[in-house]
Amino acid sequence: MASKTGHSSLEDLMSTDMRGILQTSLFSLTPGVSVIVDQNSQYRVLAQVFPWVDAAEIVNRYRSEKVDIENGRILDLRAHIGALIAQTMNGWTDRQAEEMVRYHAGVRLLCGLEGATTTMDRTRIEAFRNCVGKSCAEELNQMVLQAALGAGFTGIEICAADTTVQESPIAYPTEVGHMKNIAEKILGFGKRLGLKSVTGLGKLKDKAQGLFTSIRLFTRGKTEQALEKKKKLSKKMHSRVQKMVRVAKVDLESKRGKLADQAREQLKLYGHMLAQIKIWMKTGFHPKSKIISLWDTTARAISKGKSGKSVEFGRRWIITRLMGGYVTGTPCQKIGADADTQIADEVIMNFMDTFGEVPESFIYDRGGDSKKNEAFLERVGVENICIFPKGRRKMGVAPEVLDMARRERSLNEASIANLKSKKYNFTKPRARSPQTCDHKGFSAMLGFNLNTLLRDLGSAMGIRAEIT
Repeated sequence: MASKTGHSSLEDLMSTDMRGILQTSLFSLTPGVSVIVDQNSQYRVLAQVFPWVDAAEIVNRYRSEKVDIENGRILDLRAHIGALIAQTMNGWTDRQAEEMVRYHAGVRLLCGLEGATTTMDRTRIEAFRNCVGKSCAEELNQMVLQAALGAGFTGIEICAADTTVQESPIAYPTEVGHMKNIAEKILGFGKRLGLKSVTGLGKLKDKAQGLFTSIRLFTRGKTEQALEKKKKLSKKMHSRVQKMVRVAKVDLESKRGKLADQAREQLKLYGHMLAQIKIWMKTGFHPKSKIISLWDTTARAISKGKSGKSVEFGRRWIITRLMGGYVTGTPCQKIGADADTQIADEVIMNFMDTFGEVPESFIYDRGGDSKKNEAFLERVGVENICIFPKGRRKMGVAPEVLDMARRERSLNEASIANLKSKKYNFTKPRARSPQTCDHKGFSAMLGFNLNTLLRDLGSAMGIRAEIT
């Protein structure tokens, strides 16, 4: 091919290899094919350096709380741990993890399956993850941080913390939507338990559904007439659903068993939510710590004051950035929105759970500026208290420490943004219970730290750990 000037250049010259086009490889017809996994593959590097014995001890301790690990069907522990950590590093779904364990040479090497034809399906991957639980994911993350500390990739000098919201995977919460869902749930367990009033419950549910449809179709807009009609229909709907709760509660008194006990617990929750909805209908204001989901009872509406998203629905987490870009964290003890004026004790306790010592420098934004936080940090022996002050006050630290605090504060925001990306499945996780949301949060930090550890190992070994 000629260049624009009419002369051929080196970039324009290219020959073609037609092997594999005119005749397919005979190896593709064999039952097994040998594949070379490069020594720079992140999975090959991780398979060599990961502390398998320590991880197996942690996993078996949590498995033994739920199953008899000495008897029954044999479980390939190396394969399941390998699949678990590969999934956390990449944010795969269970189906994707199944495919990768079955066909990806690097992942099979990580799982110890390089010389075998065995694999695992998504149900076994999910069952293993649910068996070990969120506490196991948290402890595995602490193990990785200890390994990074031992290798000199991180340290206990810096503790740069902030809070963020793990958004819950729920639909936008509305009062009429909650009442419709409550009516459906009551009718559902009424049918399963064979309650005498199931016919009456069905009629009440149909009336509530009709009112819900009317509200959705005929009360659009913010005119006074629309708002007044919506308020009137919402009161009628609330009355029907409240009656369903009362009727079901009476019928459940004669029922026994696990399902009946669960139904009674659900009715308590529904009664509490209907009481909160009634306050909103009377006053126009939502009560404090309002429950916004029928299944994620830890999720709250948390005002962040951001221009793009003023309110986030979920639970607050503490995220702490360590030296080298590693992170640790935990859900805040108080559910819902709260000031950070007493957050220092939670941050330090989480830090000490991992490293057993207090940090030299504690870094936090101006939201944590309070005498209680400073007094606590002085009491536990933190040398540099780098809480950015409100107003025009200056931080009482040396100039070089102030520069370090500013740098780490901005890097902490970047770490949180990375952790909340789609890759790690931290925010709006694929979950249907509060416990699973917590599990996904700890798993996201585990995957984040494993990728950071591979980055540091590649730098130390003079290679680039590649995804192959």
